[in-house]
Amino acid sequence: MAATRRLRELAGSALTRTRFPTGPVTVALSGGADSAALAVLAIRSGLEVSLLHVHHGFDDSDMLAAAASEIAGRLGLPLETVSVVVVEGASLEAQARAARYGALTRVDGSVITGHTRDDAVETMLINLVRGTGVDGLTGIPYHHPPNVYRPILEVSRSETREIAALADLPFRDDPANDSLDLTRNHIRHVVLPRLRELNPNLDETMARAASALRSDRDLLDEMADGVLSDELETSVITTLPLPIADRVVKRWLAAHDLEVSADVVARVWSVVSGDSDRQELARGRSVVRDRAVVRVE
Repeated sequence: MAATRRLRELAGSALTRTRFPTGPVTVALSGGADSAALAVLAIRSGLEVSLLHVHHGFDDSDMLAAAASEIAGRLGLPLETVSVVVVEGASLEAQARAARYGALTRVDGSVITGHTRDDAVETMLINLVRGTGVDGLTGIPYHHPPNVYRPILEVSRSETREIAALADLPFRDDPANDSLDLTRNHIRHVVLPRLRELNPNLDETMARAASALRSDRDLLDEMADGVLSDELETSVITTLPLPIADRVVKRWLAAHDLEVSADVVARVWSVVSGDSDRQELARGRSVVRDRAVVRVE
């Protein structure tokens, strides 16, 4: 009885901080506690819920798939499993993420993932260490176009674990999350505990900082969009304040489906400034200067 009451109270509190998309949702059920708790919250919110597990083909993937299947059984919902191929790359974690989101974005309708406030804090610190700009310090975005949403970014990991446990869901922890060779895990297990000693309210503090930075980012985006066009007019972009001009270049690259990296942005600026007339980019495309405009060909 006490556990049932505690679950009701905890889930009720968490639901006041969730932001579900409208309509039916598919929960990306990893087999872990966060997505299991997300499924509980989605069901309690009255949404029509389906479950999807992405199998990555790693050594521990069968164990996580079995956990997801058991969780689905406890929830009384069918589970669809999709297998993906994770190609080799500099970062296995990044390649797995790309494969996973490739599967999720092919789902019809809205997909929701179990990213928590802890994940957002970790992401902010990772991006800070890597030398990010404003965008990287705004945390994890709520919406990953076209159809993936993260409803529980204001719910802590301790809450999701307790909700999943109180709901008697047999979740499993991914052993890969214990490896300190991965940057996120090192920040999670080593850096953040020390920072929380300095500031016990660190998560709330960083959430406020991220919110303020999102306001700054949105204003910069709005100002950049006001001058964004298919071609870059050098007479316009070179007179803009650098934070806005730089954002125009980045959004222009994204609009042309080009990589938005520090190297590529620097290449575009070399053409805009007149230091070069052409810069070769990926997939046989180039940035070229044609009198007073810069365009992609």
